[in-house]
Amino acid sequence: MKSTFLLLIQVLFSVALLAQQKTGIHKDSAEIISYFNNRSFTEVAAGGRIDAIRQLDEEVVLCAARGVNKGKMYISYDNGLTWNFLAQPVTADITCIAETGNRSEFYILTGTAEVWGTRDGGKTWKLLKKLLPKNRNREVYAASYAIMYTRLGSLLVTDTDSDGGHIYRSTDKGINWQDMGAVSQNALYRLERVGNGIVVNGWQGVVYKSIDDGITWNKMQQLSRTALFATEYMGVSNLLQADQNGTVYRSTNLGYVWDSVATLDGAADDFVNIAYGAAFYGTYTSKKQVYITVNYGKTWYSLDTLPTVTGDWLDHGIRVETADSVITLSGTNKGFIVRNAFHKAQLAARLEQWNADPVLQPGSANNLLSGNEILGSLVDVNALNEPEDILMDRGFAYVPCRDGNNVAIIDCRKPAKPLLAHSLKDRDILDAFSVAITGNYLYVLSMTNHLVSVYTVNDPYKPVKVASISVGGQGTYLPFYRSDYTRLRKIIIKDGYAYVTHSSESKVYILDVRQPATPKIVSSFHTGDGAFAALVNKNVLYLAGYGPGSSVIAVDITDKTKPVITAKILDSVTMKGSCALAIHGHHLYMTAYNASQVWSFDISDPLIPRAVQHIKDPGMRGPGRIAFYGNRAFVLNSVSNSVSMLEMQPDGNMQVKGFFLHPLLKRVYGIAVDGNKLMLAGREAKSFMILDLLKIAK
Repeated sequence: MKSTFLLLIQVLFSVALLAQQKTGIHKDSAEIISYFNNRSFTEVAAGGRIDAIRQLDEEVVLCAARGVNKGKMYISYDNGLTWNFLAQPVTADITCIAETGNRSEFYILTGTAEVWGTRDGGKTWKLLKKLLPKNRNREVYAASYAIMYTRLGSLLVTDTDSDGGHIYRSTDKGINWQDMGAVSQNALYRLERVGNGIVVNGWQGVVYKSIDDGITWNKMQQLSRTALFATEYMGVSNLLQADQNGTVYRSTNLGYVWDSVATLDGAADDFVNIAYGAAFYGTYTSKKQVYITVNYGKTWYSLDTLPTVTGDWLDHGIRVETADSVITLSGTNKGFIVRNAFHKAQLAARLEQWNADPVLQPGSANNLLSGNEILGSLVDVNALNEPEDILMDRGFAYVPCRDGNNVAIIDCRKPAKPLLAHSLKDRDILDAFSVAITGNYLYVLSMTNHLVSVYTVNDPYKPVKVASISVGGQGTYLPFYRSDYTRLRKIIIKDGYAYVTHSSESKVYILDVRQPATPKIVSSFHTGDGAFAALVNKNVLYLAGYGPGSSVIAVDITDKTKPVITAKILDSVTMKGSCALAIHGHHLYMTAYNASQVWSFDISDPLIPRAVQHIKDPGMRGPGRIAFYGNRAFVLNSVSNSVSMLEMQPDGNMQVKGFFLHPLLKRVYGIAVDGNKLMLAGREAKSFMILDLLKIAK
């Protein structure tokens, strides 16, 4: 193997300095290009072509070749720094690899639609199935391009049948296969995981999606009249697609609706997600340029052609994420691996600058957290994949994770060393959004498939499922989300009854959970202004209806079968995006995400809240969940990537005292107070932090 390094000057700023910049700077294309062109090139398969590459475990990456090196596989045990020949199990083109999370078990797909598997890390191989007797593509493309091992352990394969691309599915590791039928009217290309399902594209120019492990597929949208090849999930609900004409499309809602955002020179080959909205994009015609976006595909900069050999192009790539870094590894048409490495904190800070989006605006007091306020932290790119919230119970944190489709259970009894006790995954948990605990029972709310699942957590290290119940239906299209998938949002349990909000139905369901193994719905009602956050205080239910809600609603729940709305305070401007509720003393507090405001209400008369104050601060952008400690309130600011600290007065008035910043608070979403400890979770940082309140609540 031989390596060639581009020597480029890279100006690195400290995270502390960048985090405290008073103002953002305008995009500097030269600086952006220089930063992302800082990369290395390793010739792995001389003459090409590396079109399949996957990560097998934390440090092991596998790639496979087509063309003159067809059937050859190469492996790296150090995240792409060095490469070695592994095996040549076939003499056909290898078009795709399916990883399982176990470095010993993985699968390959050939251009002739053969599926091969290994259980010993590639030492021995077995032909599992030849899915097609002959190539059904009339344009002489490969017979099949995509194989995927799903989160539930199924294998999916696409074909390129010109009369309609099929999906094939195996639930027993490739021994038996079912043809799921033609999904499209033309050939299918790549499969891509998204937060709550899987999407597939192809020659029809249409994106299709499955949320049931590949059993059924629904047409999302006709994007183009030409083939869609490039596909990438960027996280936080953003996806990119691009077609043969060089048109780039973006979805901000998990692939349900798409918009054309750019047209670039050359036909699309592939995207490579970096992090926080940055991605590479390669083209295989015209000049064969590589592009970079720093804002989820809205704008692009050319990095020019690859400086490897004449005519080379970026073929297929992946990201490898560690606790503090992101590494991108991309195969090229001529057999090189292109490697970029980024420190997460530095990358995030630079992106904030280039997008003129500083962490805090002028006039905001702020404090970059140093080491002594942090008792402990945990970063887990799998178990904490986009955490949504935190619930503390007897020394354990229960963290529902949207993209991970799981609940991370973290043992916090030793705050200096929080430990992942268990990552709870289940067929019924799909984009976990909220959790509740009563006694020894954990209730997990899944947004898209509108299910509530029940588990015993007598031993949090070994939860056991006891029941699940479907709550509501698909709902209706919400213009705010441009879809109907935002269904179940919050579960609250009080005195044997659960209160579940259903956003796309604008309804609340009341469940009798006094017998956890047999939960049942006893009533439901429409709110008239969305249904998102919920909070119970004695016999009063308070609601906030983010997307499209802009209100606080009080409901008399004395009779669980006949809830009665007693008050609604609505303001479509200053309460826009009402999304979180909390009670402190005789006051109810609400955050309005879109209005960037925090409200307080006097609830001396619980059924008739009375507005006291609403405040806004330049640094408090995207305020969300609230937690209290003494006379201090801590409010998440997911847009500002910060936590604001408010001083609370007995009369309900509030004053901003400052902000806390840290790289692990990137898009902070989860918060809870447990004794003298503040727990926080970063959605994009995939993090969990424990702070000492005795040191920060001053």
